[in-house]
Amino acid sequence: MVNFTARGLMPPVFTPLNDDHTINYGVIPAYAKFLADSGIKSVLVGGTTGEHMSLSVADRKKVVDAWVVAAKTTGLHIQVQVGGAPLADVIELARFCQDVGADSLLTLPELYFKPSTVDDLVFYVSQVAKAAPKLPVLYYHIPSMSKVEINMPAFVTAATASIPNFKGIKFTSNDLSEGAQVLRALKDGQEMFLGADTDTRTKHRRTSWHQTVTFSHVDVIQCLTAFTIQSSFICPWVPIMKAGMEIVTGIKVGPPSLPQKPLSSEAKQRIHSKLRTLGLSK
Repeated sequence: MVNFTARGLMPPVFTPLNDDHTINYGVIPAYAKFLADSGIKSVLVGGTTGEHMSLSVADRKKVVDAWVVAAKTTGLHIQVQVGGAPLADVIELARFCQDVGADSLLTLPELYFKPSTVDDLVFYVSQVAKAAPKLPVLYYHIPSMSKVEINMPAFVTAATASIPNFKGIKFTSNDLSEGAQVLRALKDGQEMFLGADTDTRTKHRRTSWHQTVTFSHVDVIQCLTAFTIQSSFICPWVPIMKAGMEIVTGIKVGPPSLPQKPLSSEAKQRIHSKLRTLGLSK
């Protein structure tokens, strides 16, 4: 029987890049230590924040391996998002993650030949789950990006009935009414991670959080203010958060992966100024 024990805050980690867009693997040990020292117990590798949909399979494997190695000294639970690629590559990544010692998997749906029914989506996730039968597998629901809008309570119920190692969902949607229905559909040992910028001051026993951590100790008001800063810039949020990560922590995560464009010096300075006003940067 496959058990899934990760709970609480699970920040999705950035993929550190050099200015020439090669991956800066050397930063990962210090990044992992920073998170562990800040009280983090689990991380998500390869999600939207990690930009793995823009990377080659070979590079994705190397990043996963680096985080698994870092976990040996930090004790972090390593969850890996394996989707966002042709199914054959997704299956290859799932097998790789099981072989190298990742702790759990998350998968997006098929992004081109999109599933249109609950059965379609269950079939897709089952293929990923079969490739790594020893690992807990969760589904990544992010309809704003995937454009896959299938009834999640019905999916969770069907997936639970037919996929032995299906252990929950990352729910990145502001439809908290649907989220509440998902919670009621979950069984013991399953989990729902909230990934959207919604008010999380109330918490169900099976609800945890996937959020980007750029500093070690924050309160709800600071979080909401940070989201306001993020939304005040008219550009993709990953470049903004990467810039904020560097400013606040000093950890060099570099530019976004192509085709996303890096921020201008002026935009970085505005972010720095607003973070300084919050007392989060010098």
